[in-house]
Amino acid sequence: MIRLKGEAVRTSGSKMARFSVKLIMLVALSAVVLSAPVISARCHHRREPYRSKAECVDCVGSVAELLAQNEDRHHTVYNHRGGFRAIGCGYNLDDNPDERRKELEAIQLDYDKVYDGEIRLDNMQISELLVFDAWRALDRTRQNIKRLDNFCCQMRAIFADIQHTAGSTDRFPRDDINEVIEKVDSKDFKEAAKELEKTDWCSKSRHKIRCYNNIDYLEQGCGRTE
Repeated sequence: MIRLKGEAVRTSGSKMARFSVKLIMLVALSAVVLSAPVISARCHHRREPYRSKAECVDCVGSVAELLAQNEDRHHTVYNHRGGFRAIGCGYNLDDNPDERRKELEAIQLDYDKVYDGEIRLDNMQISELLVFDAWRALDRTRQNIKRLDNFCCQMRAIFADIQHTAGSTDRFPRDDINEVIEKVDSKDFKEAAKELEKTDWCSKSRHKIRCYNNIDYLEQGCGRTE
């Protein structure tokens, strides 16, 4: 960042990164649109810890939207920049393979064939995996942020997205984003966005575009609209 008359101004490169995110928004959101009936069906059977099916759909949908926006979309297996084998929108095939195998079986896919690149996913299958990841990210984040369910769905989505990049629950950068959590808890979203930009998580090159996108979400607070 550079400073000009006391105001924080991002470099042109950073602005271009944020602009690029906006350009891919329509493509990314297509996965979420396809996910809607999947989310609704799963929330019908599993509402906990949500107060209603509507809240469940909203929160899982918010996470799915952000994951779809922040990840590239692949119909076949690929090597993710995070160092693991993935498919769809960053669906990590190396993270808890037994659990992933069961999820793939639930949508009539063979884990080994997917992993070996023998299967090409269609859009609905990518959406199914996106919902699995959204739910997993929320569950893992809830273990690290006890107040998570006091936040609006948009804020839960930001922390779930950060958890998604960390992988396992014990790798969540809790100390790094503690100030962000505190600002969100006090509903000071503008300050929360500033705190997020200061974190080590945001400074990592592989998170740069993701960071600025999440900052956009934070700045818009709980009243975020497209």
